[in-house]
Amino acid sequence: MKNNKIFGFTVVLLLVMFVTTGLWAQELKFDGYLNSGLGFVTSDNEDIDPYFKAFGVDSESNGYRFRLNGSYSNEAKNAGVKFRLQGQRRLDQSGYLSMPYLYGWVGFLENRLTFTGGLVDEGTWTSADWWWNDDTGEGLGLLLKVEPVKGLIFGIGAYTISQQGSGGNNWLQVTDTKTTSAITVPIKDASGADTGDTITIPATTTTTNRLPNFGELTLKPEDVKYTFNVALTIFDVLRLNTSFRTQNKAGWTSKRYDDEYDYGGREESMFLQTELRLLTVKNLTVVVVGTFDKLQDYEKSGNIMLSETLGYKINNLDFGLNAVQLLYNRTDENNDKVEYNPGLLFNPWVSFTINKVVPRLDVVYFMGGRSKTGYNSAPTNSNPNAISGHEDQWERRGFASVAKEKDKDDDYSVLSFRPSIKINLDGKIFLEIGDMINYDTATKDGAYQTKDDPNKNSLFTNVFYIDIKFSF
Repeated sequence: MKNNKIFGFTVVLLLVMFVTTGLWAQELKFDGYLNSGLGFVTSDNEDIDPYFKAFGVDSESNGYRFRLNGSYSNEAKNAGVKFRLQGQRRLDQSGYLSMPYLYGWVGFLENRLTFTGGLVDEGTWTSADWWWNDDTGEGLGLLLKVEPVKGLIFGIGAYTISQQGSGGNNWLQVTDTKTTSAITVPIKDASGADTGDTITIPATTTTTNRLPNFGELTLKPEDVKYTFNVALTIFDVLRLNTSFRTQNKAGWTSKRYDDEYDYGGREESMFLQTELRLLTVKNLTVVVVGTFDKLQDYEKSGNIMLSETLGYKINNLDFGLNAVQLLYNRTDENNDKVEYNPGLLFNPWVSFTINKVVPRLDVVYFMGGRSKTGYNSAPTNSNPNAISGHEDQWERRGFASVAKEKDKDDDYSVLSFRPSIKINLDGKIFLEIGDMINYDTATKDGAYQTKDDPNKNSLFTNVFYIDIKFSF
């Protein structure tokens, strides 16, 4: 591993040298950024001491995020290669650097027809909204893209393994599960003779994550991840996107060959995404996105997400509203429909540019959700209401949904304020100073219990932070 780390740093150093000294042709281009920061977290939970934590607000990354993007195109501009080296969040999984994508492309008929192959992450159909800001996912495989007329783009992809999410440093992961059966062995005395008694060693299951051997990545045709995409731009007035992903086993989870497989791996569910962008009005941003997840079992476990991003700029004044609606389809053990409360998030914001200084205020109200600050425990017998998966994050989308049944008195909500000041040293470097104030509440007593107050149902947290980003 040490040699791999040294090799990775050597590669980055050489690439930077080539860029700065102009040794490579202009067709080879690089860009990227480094983002990190430090936050001081306090809360009214007396069981949790105040603490510092390194966190990159702009990149939503624990610790830091470093990205180096490279692209090469030939002189005819009908073939090229793209790659990304990245370090962030989970170095324990992939080391200092991972490679979220590495693919080549070739074009025909003036690039109206292109084939892209390798570890693909092609952003043509990525949504432009605030909340989702994603697509149906790609991975290791092949993408065919066709643009018969300008403004109309079709895409069909087939992939055998998906990259993990940003929390996993976007690495490729294969999960191995080994199970041993319970065995009974005789107990012997000091002389080695059987005592007549036995002891049973229980069955064990061990799960480990590792990098894949590509020779093992074989899937049946019905288990491959297929994506179907179309984007239509109408006279620079509207852009319409639609993408569909088939149910698949490209997430490579430990139980993918089980008869009762639940398709719970990353990007394994049947999924539909739609998007509308308004392009015609200068300085006006209008984006509406809808996603429909788990379509293979929609009545029992389907999720709907609707996201609206609105913004307008008047001289030095910017303001807008981000809104999200989360709807859930659920049934009980008798397949009877169970009503769930929707999740509703509203984020009005305003900023004003004074030379290189940009004060900003964000307000968030999330009904059916919570902040990502202040939780540091998983559910236990003594605290069954604790919410697992907490990472103490305060990114701009630092909130998570909490789906709850409509007839249960167990609703969560959060009100958040974030005043901040961004200082732009130039167009590529900035420093941001901010304070995120969250007030989480729940209707059920004990949702935020402490040792001294088992019925506590609210939580106040405050994060004062400094964030720095260098782009190149």
